[in-house]
Amino acid sequence: MLELVLQVVVAPGLVGAATLAANRWGQWTGGLVSAFPAIVGPVLLIAAHRHGEAFAARAAAGTLLGLSALAAFVLAYARVARDTRWPAALAVAWVAAGGVALAVGSLAAGPLTALAVAALSLGPAYRALPPAGVAVPPAAPRWDLPLRLVLTAALVVALPAAASRLGPLTGGILAALPVLASVLAVFTHGRHGADAVIALLRGMLSGMAAFVLFCAVVAVLVEPAGVAPAFAAAAAGALALQAATVLAGRPAPLPGSTPGAGSSRRSWLALGADRFG
Repeated sequence: MLELVLQVVVAPGLVGAATLAANRWGQWTGGLVSAFPAIVGPVLLIAAHRHGEAFAARAAAGTLLGLSALAAFVLAYARVARDTRWPAALAVAWVAAGGVALAVGSLAAGPLTALAVAALSLGPAYRALPPAGVAVPPAAPRWDLPLRLVLTAALVVALPAAASRLGPLTGGILAALPVLASVLAVFTHGRHGADAVIALLRGMLSGMAAFVLFCAVVAVLVEPAGVAPAFAAAAAGALALQAATVLAGRPAPLPGSTPGAGSSRRSWLALGADRFG
C-alpha cells in the first residue's frame, strides 16, 4: 500500500504543484517547483524497502550520475524549441539524454564522483541555456492537468520495476532520466510556446541544487545511519535548500506574465555555474 501511494500520488502531485505554480507565478517558478526530489525520493525509498540500504546507496549515486542526462535533455530541448514543435524537440532531447545516460552508465562511480559529474553537468547546462522572452499563456483546457497527472503516474510506476530488473546503478540512472521534465516540457511547449518552455527549463535547473543534495545525503548516509534517518536528513536538507533558492530568486511575476530570463537575483545554481562552470 505504501509503495502504491508513493508511486501514484507523490510524483503526480509534484507535476500538479508545478503546473499550478506555473499558472499562478510563471513558468520559471513552475520549473523550480518541479525540481524538488519528489519523484526520486519515492523511487529510492522503495529501492531501500525492497532491496536494502546498500542497493539504495548505489541507486542514489546512479541518480546523481543520471543528472548529466537530465542536463543534456534540458539543454537540447531548449536549444531546438524555437525551431521545432514539441514532438521533434522531445525526440532530440531524448536522444541527447539517452546518449549521455549510456556514457555515464559505464562508470563505476562512488558518491563523490557521482556528485562531481552532476555538478559539472548541471552548471554548464544552465549557462548554455538560451534566453527566453515574455510569454503570456492562454487558459489551459480542463483536461490538461488530469492528463499530466495520469502520464506522470504511469511513467513513475515503471521506474522501480526497471531498477529491480536492471540493477541499482542502472535503475538509479533511469530514476534521473527526464520523466517529469518531459511531461512538463511537452505540455508547456505545446500550449504556451518556446519562450514559456525555455523559462520552465531555466527554473528547473535553478532548483536542481535540492535534488542533488537529497541524492548525495542518501548515498552517503543510508548505509551507516539507516533508512529513516538518512531520508529524513535528505528531505530536510532539500527543503531548506529549495527555500533558499526561492528566496535568492526573482520576485514572482503577476499572473499571466512570464519573464523568461530566470531571476533578478542569481539562483544558487547560476552562481555555482559562474564560479565553477
